Amino acid sequence: MEHERCNACGFNGADYDNASLLDALRTLGHRWRTVLSGTGPELHQRPKPPVWSAIEYAAHSRDVTALHVFGLEQALRLDEPSYPAIADDLAESVVASYRDADPGRVLDDLDQQATRLAQLAEDAGHDRWSRGLTIGGDRSDVRRLLEHALHDSLHHVDDVERGLARLRG
Repeated sequence: MEHERCNACGFNGADYDNASLLDALRTLGHRWRTVLSGTGPELHQRPKPPVWSAIEYAAHSRDVTALHVFGLEQALRLDEPSYPAIADDLAESVVASYRDADPGRVLDDLDQQATRLAQLAEDAGHDRWSRGLTIGGDRSDVRRLLEHALHDSLHHVDDVERGLARLRG
């Protein structure tokens, strides 16, 4: 199996065994709360024009995690389901709706979705993690979906930390 890797943030899915992958997913809500604690107006400010604000990244991570919950449910319930590719501009098209999102609710929802993702995978059992789905032309199995969900969120935590540091000078 090919693991999720990212040269930009250093994520490597191979660094996680099954148990630590689920544990890491379950701590995403806490990780986001820690990063966003103590923010004031900079929560909604973009560090520079093309870079999203902290709340925009958090809401995006919430929605991406929820999308992975859906994908995992489909992979476990159906026999190799297939879906069309996700539009490249989808994230940019919905980001405007994130600007005024309630941070407490976003963090609660993100925590709930990440915990649900981990629980669904744990309940399914590791022997079912080879089940998969195809989005566009790319097949992902359950393990890869979990790695991608974790990577996406952690990558954006790093983005937010850098952005907040820039705003705070």
